[in-house]
Amino acid sequence: MENIVFYFSGTGNSLKVAKTLAKALGNCEIVSMAKAEKISLTKPCDTVGFVYPVYYWGLPKTVVEFVKNTNFNNTAAYYYSIATYGGIVGNAIRQLNELLNEHGITLNYGEKIRMVGNYIIGYDIFVNINKCLKQADKKLFSIIVNIKNRKIKTIKKPYKIIERNYKEAMQKISLLVKEYTVNENCVGCGICKEVCPAKNIEIINKRPVFKDNCEQCVACIQWCPKKAINYKDKTQKRKRYVHPEVSYKELSEYNNK
Repeated sequence: MENIVFYFSGTGNSLKVAKTLAKALGNCEIVSMAKAEKISLTKPCDTVGFVYPVYYWGLPKTVVEFVKNTNFNNTAAYYYSIATYGGIVGNAIRQLNELLNEHGITLNYGEKIRMVGNYIIGYDIFVNINKCLKQADKKLFSIIVNIKNRKIKTIKKPYKIIERNYKEAMQKISLLVKEYTVNENCVGCGICKEVCPAKNIEIINKRPVFKDNCEQCVACIQWCPKKAINYKDKTQKRKRYVHPEVSYKELSEYNNK
């Protein structure tokens, strides 16, 4: 039977994981959770996976909306998730299990992989990138072995305190885009629009214009070749990071398939 892995990614970490998974499992379709249309999972699948980053100790809102709106008819499959994170995982796996429970599905296995933290609005990169990515690859290899062996891992209930903080943060997340700036280095290349998984950017008069559906994935800041997009006066001198094995064209193509 076929395998399918759903992913959400702004700077490439989770897409890289999804690609590696698909290759290792074989006969595996990669589907972006940023797709606008609703999906009905009616075909028989052996495994169904979810790969996504951690935002504010929980799920990105795009992932929440995708899981809520998807028709998961295949309840017999092996369901698993991988959360990529730079700081704390919090409820990111537990929340997904709760959402799947609403569809009558239990997450069979959930695991985390520490990758390069890239929330440039909050902090500068504080890890050795090459070392971090090598460790992430090693962890992913062991996770793939567990998935192939259909390992079962009980997922607990979300932490209540973290859940409260997460909900408060998610209510404010779209407002932060009002503090984005575009300086004179902008050349109107449109890469920011291409990589935005939330479809929140339009190019008007060769300049990016931000709408009100920002996911705070910071893809626009990280992928900008001229460092023209910034948040207030905080990010100008901070390091940019995107996964070295993912191109912006590839990310755009997957998000728009």
